[in-house]
Amino acid sequence: MPTVTVNDQTLYYELIGAPEAPPILLIHGWLQVGRDLAALAQALAAEGYRVILPDVSGYGRSVPPFRRFPPDFYQRDAADMAGLLRALQIDSAHVMGFSDGGEIALLLGCDHSALCRSVVAWAAVGAYSPALSEYVRSMPSAPITPAVRARHPGQPVERWEDEWREAFAAIVANGGDISLSRAHQIACPLLLMVGDGDKLNPAEDSRRFVEAATHPRCTPKRFVCFENTGHAIHEERVDAFLAEVRAFLSACP
Repeated sequence: MPTVTVNDQTLYYELIGAPEAPPILLIHGWLQVGRDLAALAQALAAEGYRVILPDVSGYGRSVPPFRRFPPDFYQRDAADMAGLLRALQIDSAHVMGFSDGGEIALLLGCDHSALCRSVVAWAAVGAYSPALSEYVRSMPSAPITPAVRARHPGQPVERWEDEWREAFAAIVANGGDISLSRAHQIACPLLLMVGDGDKLNPAEDSRRFVEAATHPRCTPKRFVCFENTGHAIHEERVDAFLAEVRAFLSACP
């Protein structure tokens, strides 16, 4: 089982694709593990990339320690993912992330830009506005199915949603910023995608992040809003999503 220890955290990962191919770090979302993005990873590998598919810190097989959600969990996760790339002796990689993984990807672009050949994030915004607080308080609970429990053996997954909501409230109370204030530090190409039906990640908030990414080396830079689409763009609009990613990566220096 391939693991490394970074910042006192065990990190499990899988590699998909040819060893000599350009690397992509592909980061999953909340309640998931890396294998939940395996179909996307296989599609990217077929395009000629080597995909690093980690379980984010504390999820799945990236234990010990188990998963927690302090108010700075996004920053901790980003530091661990940067450490993973360094441990694998990867000087730079295309960094892609979905949902919470998208927030991690944006942070990697801001705080660890030298490690990023490009950043692709979807269902992410870089900052939570106070207007989202009521939605988060009222949004339906995520079902904790046997499959979810099996992904995270021995962990109190039933408590994770309350912990995540508490962390969200703390982030908003502290101004809401995750990475927006540092978007200008992203010194590599950037693609940010959202669905127009994603209530947690309003399209205008995502657009604002791209507009704030003003570094001269942040080119190409692209914002895409998918119509009649919700949170999981890569599942709802598979072909259109892959077309956007393919065109963007091929345009990167």
